[in-house]
Amino acid sequence: MNHAERAHERWIWTELIGFDNRQADLGVGEYLEAAGFTPAGICLMLTSPDFVLSHQSVADEVTLPADFCSRDGHERNPHRARQAWTNHQLRRLISELHERGVEAYLTVFTRFYGDRYHREWLGDHPEACMVFRHRGWASALNCLSRLSDGSFFQDYFIPKLVEVMEHYGFDGWHGADGWGPLNGPIYEVDMSDDMVAQFAETTGCPLADAAARPCGHDTKLLEARARWLWRHARHEWIEFYAHRWTRFWRPALDALHSAGKAAVINSAWGRAPWEALYRYGIDYRRIVEAGVDGIVVETVAAGLSMDPRPYAADVTRHADFLSMLMLMREGLTRAARGRRAKLIFLHNTHDTVEEWDAIRHNPTVLEKEIYSLANVFRTEEGGLRPCADGFLVCLGDGLDEGHWSWLRDRWRLAFSGSPRRALGATLVWSDTLIDAQIADFTTTRSWTVHRLLFHLMTDGAPVQATADLRDLDQVSGPILVLNHHLLPGEELEALLSYDGGPVILIGREVAGAPPADMRFQDAGGPMSLTCLAYGATMEQVPEIEPWDAPQLPAEVMDMDEPQGYWDHFTFRAVSPDFVRACADTIAAISGAPRVIEEADHVLIMATEEAGGRLRIALKNQTRFYARPRVEVGREIDAVDILTEYPSLLVRPEGSTFSVRVPPNGITVVEVELGPEV
Repeated sequence: MNHAERAHERWIWTELIGFDNRQADLGVGEYLEAAGFTPAGICLMLTSPDFVLSHQSVADEVTLPADFCSRDGHERNPHRARQAWTNHQLRRLISELHERGVEAYLTVFTRFYGDRYHREWLGDHPEACMVFRHRGWASALNCLSRLSDGSFFQDYFIPKLVEVMEHYGFDGWHGADGWGPLNGPIYEVDMSDDMVAQFAETTGCPLADAAARPCGHDTKLLEARARWLWRHARHEWIEFYAHRWTRFWRPALDALHSAGKAAVINSAWGRAPWEALYRYGIDYRRIVEAGVDGIVVETVAAGLSMDPRPYAADVTRHADFLSMLMLMREGLTRAARGRRAKLIFLHNTHDTVEEWDAIRHNPTVLEKEIYSLANVFRTEEGGLRPCADGFLVCLGDGLDEGHWSWLRDRWRLAFSGSPRRALGATLVWSDTLIDAQIADFTTTRSWTVHRLLFHLMTDGAPVQATADLRDLDQVSGPILVLNHHLLPGEELEALLSYDGGPVILIGREVAGAPPADMRFQDAGGPMSLTCLAYGATMEQVPEIEPWDAPQLPAEVMDMDEPQGYWDHFTFRAVSPDFVRACADTIAAISGAPRVIEEADHVLIMATEEAGGRLRIALKNQTRFYARPRVEVGREIDAVDILTEYPSLLVRPEGSTFSVRVPPNGITVVEVELGPEV
């Protein structure tokens, strides 16, 4: 067995409350000793944008406000009360981290605290705050805004950011919540007079009076403006925000890089590439092209699994965020233009202020997330490469030695092995799908690639690797293409000429396409999806029973959109039976190991390792213990359990084995196969 760890980066996000300014080294030695490793970087959450906006490079030692010393100025974490830090201590903390080989990144959010702890810059510049359609002015910064003198906020902020970074010795900036995108979707925020004026100036788009007239903070006027923009200028409004965010990040990155500093950005509220653009106006491709050094991908299924809000913790969340990571890696590889922009997944551990704690209250889910996020891959020349370059522990304060030891054991397994190929179908991606889906979804509300993918994965489709359509010569085995009807003709032709294995297409019918070897269709009426297979068939082709599909409103352009990032859009209905049949078809055609007992409850991830052994992860989707039986298609000599649980010996029976999986958790085994017959 090969349990050597694959290369990956370990990062930590923490507040100052994670350290102890009563100690000579400010608690750095104690912190790293408890963690048991030296992280590549620590993102220090200084919380308030005022840390940058009101910074003065003074030589005197001054006490920092409470909202710098802990998030929102909260009083305590599980280990200690908030301490009063000084500017000199913070500089020395960063120096202590550097002495131990740890880079320090600065994180601030965009919240305005109403001068609660000190006089804030935003108290003198309320015009720089966001304006929501439903509630008017909000106490949070819009970093894309203009100030009352007509200058852009960013022209003040970017030099101040560089000044702060150099003064304290930070190595980089972590652009977290509010620094791309804003704290809400673009059909909700920002609807201010300023942003609409910027939109008109940038695009030249003619505006009706409902959009152009001054609204101030009047919610009735703002509502009328928002409805007109989203109804009559939706594509232009999306494009404006994508352009505007690039205009913010490009000069920020240029200034930081010129000063020898790096920068990473959070993903757009945990959304995959298409939805990040449609919902939040963030085009990951343009941010990467602008030169960002990495993206922290907000894979927050562990936190949401305990969330009581409607739909926050639905059964699809695990695959939702897992497939997002896969699509982000695939979609950004070309945009990086020879660089590799890091993708660091958010390691959803615990947060005192947000009041969730996965490591204490839901550790089996956290264990499942760690392994899964580390074991999805991109197909590149030379084999598989993990989609994630590492992780960011969120948050890394309030953890004791036992917590860190538990985490290190899970990391050791998650990043071990030498996967030669992922057993299942490879999802083939094309960048043309992002833009094509904007127009398609706007007018039809049809399922996007991301939605199709995470529902297929939730129903058991074995997909844990991706490839770019232009790299088909690097791929072997079955390939899966979703929404193929949105591809240009030459790209679809290239897919159908693939000769490395079966081709499975799921989307709408394409006129003139060659007849498939197998075909079945949803029975939900016009624009129903079809599953096509080339180079493969099954003994029994699924037949989907007609069903009374819920109908959309006659005018889909006037539909309300979701507010919270955890809320799904309203889509055209697709039969659950069709999705399950597609997932079963992918599993059958791929020949991957399959769960044959308790398949409704347990998902499978499988890779072929060096030496021909199989690494199989079994993931329980229920809150009860499961005992799935797995068929691998070949005589089994031995099964070794790699996870801490269970401890009993597994005795295979021919080509099958059965093993227990903890509630909402994961069991990972390695299977040694008998000789081929």
